[in-house]
Parts: sequence; structure tokens; C-alpha cells
Amino acid sequence: MNLNPAIVIPTYWCGRRSTHSINRGVVYDHMTPIDQPGELPRCLESLRHVVGVDRIILLVAAEPGVENQASERVRAITDHFMDLNIVVIGDAEMRLIHRRFEQVGVGEYKGAACLTGYGAIRNLGLIVASIFGHDTVVFIDDDEVIPNADFLERAMHGIACKTPTGSIITAKTGFFYDSYDSPKAPEDVPWYDRFWNKAADFNDYIDGALRGPRLSRSNVCCGGCMVLHADSYGSIAFDPWIARGEDLDYLINARMYGNDVWFDNQFSLLHLPPEGSQHSSRFEQDVYRWFYEVRKIEFAKTQIDLMQITPSTLDPYPGPWLDPSIHRRARFTAYLRAIGHKEHAEYFRIGNKTIKNAGEFARENCANYFELQHQWPNIVRAMWSNSALATQLGTSGLQSSSASYTSRFSAVTAEQE
Repeated sequence: MNLNPAIVIPTYWCGRRSTHSINRGVVYDHMTPIDQPGELPRCLESLRHVVGVDRIILLVAAEPGVENQASERVRAITDHFMDLNIVVIGDAEMRLIHRRFEQVGVGEYKGAACLTGYGAIRNLGLIVASIFGHDTVVFIDDDEVIPNADFLERAMHGIACKTPTGSIITAKTGFFYDSYDSPKAPEDVPWYDRFWNKAADFNDYIDGALRGPRLSRSNVCCGGCMVLHADSYGSIAFDPWIARGEDLDYLINARMYGNDVWFDNQFSLLHLPPEGSQHSSRFEQDVYRWFYEVRKIEFAKTQIDLMQITPSTLDPYPGPWLDPSIHRRARFTAYLRAIGHKEHAEYFRIGNKTIKNAGEFARENCANYFELQHQWPNIVRAMWSNSALATQLGTSGLQSSSASYTSRFSAVTAEQE
């Protein structure tokens, strides 16, 4: 089957000095100061060698006050890659899209697809891809390098194919490897993280997945190495209310709605993040993330139209992190880090205040995503193959092979390797 994928790359920018915190408590792993080149040029350079690249969509997230400068900086970078078909989506382009939201009566959901927050940014990428009529989205991140010319061929392997059990593969993920050619997370952690060490559980899963068949039902999801067919992204949104881990959350959402994300052990890329250190702000966002995830799964059990998710079905990872015991582990870790880490005051604050606030946030917001889900297919359908908006976003012409959103693809049998 001929698919027409778009490559979507979020890129994060800040002023010359930043704490990496945007607003509304949003914290990103890394941001590039607007006076530095960052990792994006390296990523784009690697895409020059990939066979079959059509459209690249860059989503420019920026801290308040530098949105225009960030867009200009990214456009200056893309000027060096005129051989690539790149669409830059900054604040101005986002506003055009939001105006269309209002015209079709879904303006209240603008915050679910915007340039603030991991989940909302990925949703915006899906919306842009739908505007251009792309039936498949390939997410990568700006701090990654594509090592193989056949990267897109590997990305499309299995998509829209039928498995031996009769299910259709509409979402899949691959894996990262680091500069040491390792796909595993470092397991050497300080003593104060004895209750907060995901590496061993994650590595247990990866070991088994890499030894298994090429395509297997996945427990993990790497947002920077992820493929979504329109039958998936047009029916299941990312969750804008989760602080981080929006990719793994997408997998859980898919299962709730009767779908799966598949793991492809021959689909990978090189992850070369800038040097940084673990900050209390990241731990704080992790607390919000896991508390929210646990509460959301519990809330979903009250909905008769959803599949129930239990932590044990996601062992060895992330099952243990979806158990209510995460509350106790988070508090212990906050106080242990307050003793052993240099950010003493911040970790005491997290232990004394954030634990309570994160629990309240989870209770107050756990139903929000399911309300968005009721409207998400209508939102995507309303934006699909919009030639006028596509032209406004800076390029003319939709995908010549763009399919009707309401049509179904014909499934074929996936190769078993």
C-alpha cells in the first residue's frame, strides 16, 4: 500500500537565559536559546539522506515573549535546507489554525492543539498533517539523528497491515539508541532514587522486545520515534493535561479505546540530547504525570465504553508506575532527594506541597481527556485536506494522493519477520 507520511518535529526555543519553564507549570527537557544553533540543523541534515521524504512539519514551541524571534530563528535555519519541503508552524500559523477551529465550532478546544505542553504540541502536529491530507505521521525529535536512508521504509513497515489475530496496525513505535550504541537506560542511579528508578523495569521490557519478532504489541512508546496512521490519529488524541510522558499515555489511551501501539525492533534512530542535569522541576512534573495517570486509569473504569487497564497488563514496565503505591514512593523520593541532592529546599517543597497539589490536579482533571475524545474525530475531519488553510500555512498544494478521511484502507497481511 502506498502511504503518504509527513515527518513532524517539535522544536523548543527560549530566550538567551531560561529556566526551561514556560508557563502554567510546563517544563521541557531541553530548550535551545534563540542565539544558538541547537540540535535542529543536525537533525535536518540527517533527513537529507532519507529516501522518500516529502513534507517536514516543524512545530516551534517558545517561551512567552520570544515566539516571533523563535519562528524567525527556525526559518533562518530552514533557509539552509531549501532542498527539503519544510512547513514551519509558529505562533502566527497556530493562530490561523485556531481561527479555523472557531469557524467550524470547536474553538473551545484550541488549547488541546497548541504550542504549549507536550501533548498539545503533538496534537497540533496531527492537525497540521490532516490539513495537508497526510494519511500517516512520523514523529521524531529535533535532538535525534536519522542514520539510515531507508528510515521511512522502516517506519511504514506494517502500517495498515493485518496481524495474524486480525487486528490492523495503525500505530507503532521504535526505540532510541545513544552515542554508545545502547538502547538501554542507565541503571546506575544515586542512593536517594532507590524508590524512583524506572531504568531496570524499562530495560527488562526492551530486552524482551528486541529479542522477539519484528512487530509485537508494545508496552512502551517513544514519542520521538513514533508512527500514527490517520485511523489512529484521527480517532485518538494526545492528552494535553498530562505533564510529560504523553507518548506512553497515548499507548494507554489507545488500549482504552480498543487499539494497540506496536513495537518494531528494526525501527530506530540515534538520540543525542544536549548535556543537562536532572532538575527538581522535572521530578515535580513526573509526580504530576504519574499521579494523573493513575487517577485517569481509575476514572476510565467507570466508563462503560472503555477497555479497562490494569497495571499488571503493562509489566514489567510501566506497570509498577501505574499502581497507587506511586504516591508513597514519590513522597519518600522527595525527602530522600532533599537530603542527598543539592536542591534541598525544592525537594522539601515538593514533598510537603507538590504531592498534595498533584493529587488534587489529578482528581480535578482526570475526566477532561475523555470529553476531548468525544470531539477529536470531528475536529480532525473538519480540518482534513483544507487547501485554503494549507496555502495560508506557507505551501501550495495538498498531497496528490491524500485520501478522504472517512474512507477505510484495505488491510493486507503483514510480513512476519
